[in-house]
Amino acid sequence: MVGPKRGTKGYDMEESLKAYFWQAGYFVVRGLPYQIDGEDVTDVDLWLYERPAASTRRRIIVDIKNKRSPKAAERIIWTKGLQAALGVEGAIVATTDGRSSMRRLGRGLSLQVLDGEALTKIGQSDKIELSSQQSLEVLNEAVRTTDENRRSGDWRSALHESRASLVSGFGVQSTNLNLATSAFFAGQAIAAQPKSDQAMLGVRLMYLTSAFAAISLDYVLADQAFRSPDERRSIIVNAIRFGQSELQPSLPMVKAAVNLARKYAESGHAVAKQIEIGFHEEASRIPAEFIADYLAKISRAETLFNAARELERASSLIDLPSFDSLSNDARSVLGVFLDFNGISREKIALAWPLRVKRAASEHNIAGDLGLFGKEKNEE
Repeated sequence: MVGPKRGTKGYDMEESLKAYFWQAGYFVVRGLPYQIDGEDVTDVDLWLYERPAASTRRRIIVDIKNKRSPKAAERIIWTKGLQAALGVEGAIVATTDGRSSMRRLGRGLSLQVLDGEALTKIGQSDKIELSSQQSLEVLNEAVRTTDENRRSGDWRSALHESRASLVSGFGVQSTNLNLATSAFFAGQAIAAQPKSDQAMLGVRLMYLTSAFAAISLDYVLADQAFRSPDERRSIIVNAIRFGQSELQPSLPMVKAAVNLARKYAESGHAVAKQIEIGFHEEASRIPAEFIADYLAKISRAETLFNAARELERASSLIDLPSFDSLSNDARSVLGVFLDFNGISREKIALAWPLRVKRAASEHNIAGDLGLFGKEKNEE
């Protein structure tokens, strides 16, 4: 799905708000498709994820309409419905409509409205610097061109499904999908000529999908904050090997196959036992311990969240950072994902070996602009 062209009001506002919320401490992604039965129904302009406490996570969707006639009431009601459909914890409508009645409508629906005055402050703030950032439109065009040159749709399809997983299937499902997708793009980067455009794009997309995997893992662990390290380790192993964190009621398809074999196959009990043993032997070959052991050992609970924010940010920098120039935490998380997928860290470092000055500012512009903090806490 291709959004507005660079330089249009829609593009400018979406990119400005993405930068604004990132600076406010959120993990932020722009333009996520919402799918029903594999078909795109609509998209989410901005998807925010915050980690206010060890056992608390919040997902917030943002609908952005920077038009002369924004139809704010319609957008507020529509966004509230989308919030309910997605099951996320919060919603925001950013609209050029400055009428107080729209803010009252938003409050009545437990939904925040960023009105024209707030959007003007954000759009005109010199603290939001976008010149170092690559837009979603530029990234989509690069992926499309790469696929056309390869006479394939693999890159676009992989990225599209990766992004969609944050909206539908967030948690264990999006963790596993994005671990696989990051491995795909890492392999594409290694296979390309070092320092080439394809190598750079492969590394860029590996960073992005690894960020999705990391933030998904953080969500999986949200309810496990007060469990022992061994329990958390077991949860991660089960999530990666079996597709769900709790094993007891799990594996319905396997259980059904075992029961059918036991009931209908000749020597049913022996066949059923063989299927069950074979399945667990195959699952045991998935090296989930690489990730589970790392997560059990990290000393700071917010490491995954911070690494995810950094990797997503790195993926959007025009001057793409090399693997070696990432922070220790981001490099460790990414390295564990590479180890899990059997991919050489050294080969990734050599695929895009440039060292660049980090362009992202940690300055909290949200606090300076005084736009979001108070209302966010009231929501």
